[in-house]
Amino acid sequence: MRNRIKPKKDMLERIKYNFWQLLFIGNTLAFLFFLYQAASFTSVFAYRWVFFLATPFFTSGIHLLIKSRSTRAEWLSIVNFGTIALMIVYFNAFPDSVKLYWTWFSIPIVNQLTINSFDVLWSGKYPFKWSALIAICIIWFMTILSIAFKVQALMPLIIVLVCITGFWCLFIVFLEDKKVVK
Repeated sequence: MRNRIKPKKDMLERIKYNFWQLLFIGNTLAFLFFLYQAASFTSVFAYRWVFFLATPFFTSGIHLLIKSRSTRAEWLSIVNFGTIALMIVYFNAFPDSVKLYWTWFSIPIVNQLTINSFDVLWSGKYPFKWSALIAICIIWFMTILSIAFKVQALMPLIIVLVCITGFWCLFIVFLEDKKVVK
């Protein structure tokens, strides 16, 4: 009888994953609603909301790529979504700021990609994971610096580093040490 009862940890993981799925579905429905309004020209503000909801749409989709994650990564994702909400409130209060700082909406997407990749490498038993973690942190810092301060000269370097680090991370994941028991 005892073997049939699932541990509480598995149930909590399922509840968290279902929460993020519901968030993604709700965001998708709102995004599609405003996209429909923008396409049918029924609302002047629909274009702005399509722009605002694109970031949480992509971010929640990226978050769903990993089914089981650490508690720290979960909280970082919640803080990331809080940042998106604050940005939406700020840019609704000051719509003229969107013209200057519209690129800031890509920061939460970069944050979520960093959170996911860092969490996968950190929680796994991969050889050479420290080199990949350091490279991810450097790329994250350079990307945030480039976006926030509009330093376009860093973009070609960032693109090359992202490609190299991506291949390095894939190589590390495929070289997982099978001898180490989790």
